[in-house]
Amino acid sequence: MTRPFRFRPSTGLLAAGLLLAGGFAQGQEAPGPWSSTFYLQQSWPKQTETNRQIKEDINGTFGTTFKTWDDVANLNIGLLTLRTVTPAWKVGFEVDYSRGRIHGSAPVPDSPLGVGPGTLSFEQKYSIYADLLAMVQYRPFGERGRFVPFLSGGVGMAYERDTTTLGFSSSLGAGDFELLKVDNSGWFPMLTLGIGMDAYLTERRAWFLEVGLSYSWARMKHDVSAKGLLPQSAGVTTVTADTDSTGPNVLLGIGRRF
Repeated sequence: MTRPFRFRPSTGLLAAGLLLAGGFAQGQEAPGPWSSTFYLQQSWPKQTETNRQIKEDINGTFGTTFKTWDDVANLNIGLLTLRTVTPAWKVGFEVDYSRGRIHGSAPVPDSPLGVGPGTLSFEQKYSIYADLLAMVQYRPFGERGRFVPFLSGGVGMAYERDTTTLGFSSSLGAGDFELLKVDNSGWFPMLTLGIGMDAYLTERRAWFLEVGLSYSWARMKHDVSAKGLLPQSAGVTTVTADTDSTGPNVLLGIGRRF
């Protein structure tokens, strides 16, 4: 006959102690070879041709002062995942995402359509910017210590979808007019090189802060379809869209090894 089990306080304390000891030991295990860093990145892309078009072709023609991309913050979020292959080398991938726009409106004494004074409106927005890079990190002093400097490099592809519109609203009731609309999208190659440092937050070296500086080369320049009254009046069907994301970047993130 099976004897009934009776709970004794000493038995319960022993079991609880064993469970806590096991959990503590598991929690103190060294982190694995993987690490992931979630970060915010501030970029300063050149956008040389795009800014020139805004300054000269729009502001210079109509006497407006619409902003260029030099006047706004270009923030993006990203995730970097790496695997340690030797104490000095890590390999993995990085993905970034961003979106943004510049826009404004200004009164003008006359329109290119000859319908009198009104308000000129301008907007350029990218509804999506994303890139996927194969990354490598070199740690010249290995991974020991609380502060670990590194060199990094990556190569991959970026994608952007953006729209530029220029409109005019007549003050004399002649109506609203779409002067220009350009839809631009496509894939383009990207290369990045940088330096940085991981600062571990605990002796266990599981969580860390990461700071970094980098420089990226990425540019998509091609002819795209142009819509609106201005291209029609000039007999133009395409314009040059130049997405130049080349420039420096500053990164701040928090990461974990696992």
